[in-house]
Amino acid sequence: MKTCKKEAMVKRYILPIILLFTMGLSNAFAQENISMYNMRTLPQTSKLNPAFQPDYNGHVGGLITVITPVFGQITPNIDLNFHSSSFGYDDFIYKGTGIYSDSLVWALNSQEDAVKFVDKLDELNHLSVDFNLNILNVGFRTRDIYWNLTISNKTALRASFPGGLMELIVKGNASPDISSNVNLSGLGVDAMNYMEYGIGASRKILPELTVGVRLKALAGIANVETLKTDLNFGTYDNEIVLESDIHMRMSQPAIVLDDLYYDFEGDSLVSETTERESDEIISDLGYDFANPGMAIDIGAEYDVMPEVKVFASVTDIGFIKWNTNVAEVKGGGKFRFEGIDGVQYLGDNNDTTDNPNVGDTYQDSLLKVFDIKKTDTDSYKTWMPSRLYLGGTYQLTDVIGFGALYRGSFYSDDYNSAFSFSANANLDYLSASVTYTMMEDNFDNIGIGIAGRVGPFQMYVVSDHVLEEIFPQTARDVNIRMGLNWLIGYKRDRAALIEPTY
Repeated sequence: MKTCKKEAMVKRYILPIILLFTMGLSNAFAQENISMYNMRTLPQTSKLNPAFQPDYNGHVGGLITVITPVFGQITPNIDLNFHSSSFGYDDFIYKGTGIYSDSLVWALNSQEDAVKFVDKLDELNHLSVDFNLNILNVGFRTRDIYWNLTISNKTALRASFPGGLMELIVKGNASPDISSNVNLSGLGVDAMNYMEYGIGASRKILPELTVGVRLKALAGIANVETLKTDLNFGTYDNEIVLESDIHMRMSQPAIVLDDLYYDFEGDSLVSETTERESDEIISDLGYDFANPGMAIDIGAEYDVMPEVKVFASVTDIGFIKWNTNVAEVKGGGKFRFEGIDGVQYLGDNNDTTDNPNVGDTYQDSLLKVFDIKKTDTDSYKTWMPSRLYLGGTYQLTDVIGFGALYRGSFYSDDYNSAFSFSANANLDYLSASVTYTMMEDNFDNIGIGIAGRVGPFQMYVVSDHVLEEIFPQTARDVNIRMGLNWLIGYKRDRAALIEPTY
């Protein structure tokens, strides 16, 4: 069904929607996985280093394990990660005062609260969330090779917004805190959902050296990518000059964007779309590889001496080519308008106050300066967020070991580093790892991983930020992995079971 709309609602709410959507997302191609790297009794460790070989003949994990009766109701095998670079929950939502003392209020509830909030923001703020559903994870041994088959659905959302944008809206361009030229570049959203089908193999090629590789077929489902958002406000007395250069692209299975442009004569944004039938949408949900991709993981482990092991791995070197309902939009321009009085657009805790709407006031200016147009691009390619792991361990006893790990994460033009130190212990039916991690924007990351076994059933919970799970109101990072495995041919002899822990 084809429709053509004059998007008055887009004009009316364009700025508030951008702000709320950006702030509502949280930081995701950024899963840490640091504590899990150190748990060698877990089959899932091979996701981080394909050279890893567990001490049993096979394993089964994924959705099928939810039927296991041993632990009662079992949570599906999931990985969840949330990151905020500059503020926590209680910086944005908190208990009110005065007549609102029995309610929760948000940071933009009043001018005073809004100013306190924007003063906490960084020059560029990042939010992300990752969610992986581990559908199937099967491993088995054939002579000296351990094979691994995996199927997962992965979702990643990432958003960024410049602190100067919020400061300009809250304080207004006449504020002495606002410089004459404000660079607002960096506003954007990246999102991706895809299926991943992997096959891996690990083999000891020398007595001291084990190598591994995993090949992955990727099937993209949906993607939004912000390539450029160059925004600049130049303030001159009571006038602002707004310059913009925007480039975004997307692919998704539900709606075909036939055209998008600003109608200067009709003074409105016009979109022409085609809604797809249900069977067409279902066919593009990653099962027919309409958006094909591939990736590879490589890794190695080397025994320097019986007590010392070093290791290295690189994961997710690859890409996805997007072909389904591709829409690329570009826009840019220059516009002059009078300054913003931020006080008018913030609540004063008085429901009877009739404040003007920022979308109503500047809707035409914003749309004209962006001058968004759809291009003729039919396909495009996105590279996967890749990670590098380097580290080593020292085994003090058969049960207790210590480790150090470096993790580098790179995506687009960004590269982030983390250093971790761990203490690890393995018993017959219980293994545990405690980690301390230093990241670029915080240094209070304590991680804990626990894996318990009852017969052939192994249940695990791992978090790189356990303190923030205990005190969620101040959390800027939330990270948890949990699930259950069926172990096959588990070695009951402890000396054979326990290798150096990481």
